[in-house]
Amino acid sequence: MLAVSAHAQEAQQLPELLTKENTATLSQAMKELRAAHGNERNMVKLLDAQAKFEFSPELRPKLKEIFGTERPFVTQRVPGGAKGQINYVTRLAPYLWVQGNGTDFSWAELTAKISTDKTGRGMNATAVWPSLVIARQEGSAHLQNMSMTSKQQRGADGVSYGTATFGIGSIVVRDAAVGGKDARELVRFEDMQARSESVRRGSMAEIGYRSSTKAIVFGAERVERVNLGFRLTNIPAKAMAELDQSLRAQEESQLAPEAQQALMMRQLKDFGKRLIQAGAVLNIEDISAAYRGNVAAIKGRITFQKAVETDFDSMAALVKKLVAHFEVRVPVALIKDIGRAIVSKSVPPDTPDAAKQIEAGADGLVSVVVGKAVTEGFAVVEKNELRSNIDFKDGQLTINGKVIDLSKLNFKNEPKPAQ
Repeated sequence: MLAVSAHAQEAQQLPELLTKENTATLSQAMKELRAAHGNERNMVKLLDAQAKFEFSPELRPKLKEIFGTERPFVTQRVPGGAKGQINYVTRLAPYLWVQGNGTDFSWAELTAKISTDKTGRGMNATAVWPSLVIARQEGSAHLQNMSMTSKQQRGADGVSYGTATFGIGSIVVRDAAVGGKDARELVRFEDMQARSESVRRGSMAEIGYRSSTKAIVFGAERVERVNLGFRLTNIPAKAMAELDQSLRAQEESQLAPEAQQALMMRQLKDFGKRLIQAGAVLNIEDISAAYRGNVAAIKGRITFQKAVETDFDSMAALVKKLVAHFEVRVPVALIKDIGRAIVSKSVPPDTPDAAKQIEAGADGLVSVVVGKAVTEGFAVVEKNELRSNIDFKDGQLTINGKVIDLSKLNFKNEPKPAQ
């Protein structure tokens, strides 16, 4: 039994992407680069220093093995642009990296263009990366047409506010190395886009994020218009500035990685506490996806009632201050489409009445799912949609107005003793 269990665990382990040695090399490279930047915030001085920077003699041959050069991401100041604008270009040369552990990487040239001005407070940047391939004998992932655009402006408090957009034309995962004649596509992500923004509004700030995927394709099935959008408001700008300062100080410290991580978690916990006390609100603007033309969606809002210092001494007390509201919409037609997809896998296509069996099975699933949800009071059907409102307030959970017993849940801080 032990041998079987050990074999099962081994089978579930993910393949090694990077060896420990290469992980250490990349970590050391980041450390040396951060040391070269020091406390500098002026983008002109920072980028000029990066243009002159060279890694330590001990690290250069290791970086050459990974990137094909001792100076990856070479930065140069370039002429041109609007009056007062200072421009830079950073490049990563194309390379095929045969790592030696079964995971190989190959990429096209990455180009980033950065512009700032003599104050060094603002930065506009664009980057394009046509291709990245991660390949093993048993599978591969191919990322194509990646891009990034960023516009940031550093305020008097030291915090940079602005927008950033990211795009990936496609990610294709196959069950064999790219180019193999027997390679079969397992899943494909089409046209992925993401946008983040941070805005200062007087003494408060807000952070927004929105992402979309045109389609996720697996076999003959397509899930389309996969969206995620949220906005965090009522963030004290002072708390943002102090978090920024503390995280920078932590990065520049000489603490061991484990100690740095522990310190960062304490800083983030303190930031979260200040958000709750200030009445921050997390608005879930859009979580949705479409299947065969029908869209399921969730919207909501999460915040806390007025929290006092003692509320943070107990998880149970803090949970009672939580206020959340979600609206769930699922078209009945979508449930039926999912039923058709499930049933069709168990009905041989050459069955004389296959279509009739699939339709009957789909109707059965709709009857069970919708019937149970409505009969037990968890949802209603309106305009051919299964709809439900989920609320949490004063420690009480309700689904479509029906109170859910939470007495069996344990919110104690103390861990349970080992059995």
